[in-house]
Amino acid sequence: GVRGQQNPECAQDARETFCLSHRAHRHLARRTPSVGWGIEVRAESQASAQFCGSFCRARRTMGSKALPAGMKLGSGNPIIEEALGDRLVGGRREAAELSVSDFDGSRWKLACAPESLNIVTVHLDLGAWAALEQLGAREVLDTLYAGMTATPAPGYKVAVSVDCDACDDAAATVEKLILLKRHLLGAPFKAKFEALAAGAAAAGPVAVVPWRDSGEAVYVMAQNDPAAPQNYDRVCVVYSVDFPEETDRAMCRILLQQFAEQHRAIAHAPPVVFSEASKPPLEIRNLVGDREAGFVGYVSFTVFARHVDGAARLDKKVELCLAFRHYLHYHIKCAKTNLHMRMRRKVRGWLQLINRAFLKSDVEREKKTITGRTFTRKA
Repeated sequence: GVRGQQNPECAQDARETFCLSHRAHRHLARRTPSVGWGIEVRAESQASAQFCGSFCRARRTMGSKALPAGMKLGSGNPIIEEALGDRLVGGRREAAELSVSDFDGSRWKLACAPESLNIVTVHLDLGAWAALEQLGAREVLDTLYAGMTATPAPGYKVAVSVDCDACDDAAATVEKLILLKRHLLGAPFKAKFEALAAGAAAAGPVAVVPWRDSGEAVYVMAQNDPAAPQNYDRVCVVYSVDFPEETDRAMCRILLQQFAEQHRAIAHAPPVVFSEASKPPLEIRNLVGDREAGFVGYVSFTVFARHVDGAARLDKKVELCLAFRHYLHYHIKCAKTNLHMRMRRKVRGWLQLINRAFLKSDVEREKKTITGRTFTRKA
């Protein structure tokens, strides 16, 4: 982030993430949430990068202060990607069992048995797998990973395996395996967007993906034109957002409100609406319960056919929809990190002032004239 001026690179990434321009970050710096602190968002600190390091595929060196503009988060896990690359591309052959977790609650496991060092199996656990399986994720797994599916380990939902010695294109295989979660989570989004791009969008049930243990979910549905009810020309994506900490909730509410306000300044950006938790959007009002009443709120993106006209743009919109919650989480943590850095810097300044200060002695100091005589003031 850049303080006091527009950053073109951040603005470009903001357009890619639908509507959040850098002005929203500056607006957050001017607002004071209920916790009583002034907040300023700057995503340039090394500590901020390290906090979300497991998300970032675009920048390998976390020690650098240079961060990707807007912090566009990747779809895969870099730890699993590195382990796969060592075996498929680097030729490493050794037994291993590597288990890692993502911040969204999903879990990865890479296993290489001692008796078959050339076979690499990737296991994945998704909390929303039961819902995703009904929304097309099983078909995506059987089609895109045909001949690679395996029996998942206990506690995991899906698994794919590959023979490192019989792999023709190692780099493409690594990319395919590391995008396993992206393809499964993106199945309902891609199905709706493909129907929209083909002009075949129609009324149907709302696709509900409960992808966080806190109860947060994303709702995907086709919508019609109010002026032509028979014309379904848009897809609405609604996120329910919540955070356990009150500070995060205050920052999140400000950011979501600015999403709704700043999209007007970006040409061709999808319309964005922020709704308080007490007034959920009409499209999903019958799907939410009492648990969602305490959430921060809902943010709705409306995607039109022009936003997904082409395979590349469609895939990009799917990735951005999947990364939105992580993107929001990352910038909140950046704001808190910068806030703590500024507080520590202010404390250090105060300590320096205290160390330079001295107390005036109560004992009267002897005063002398220029000739050396003692000077005594008489009352």
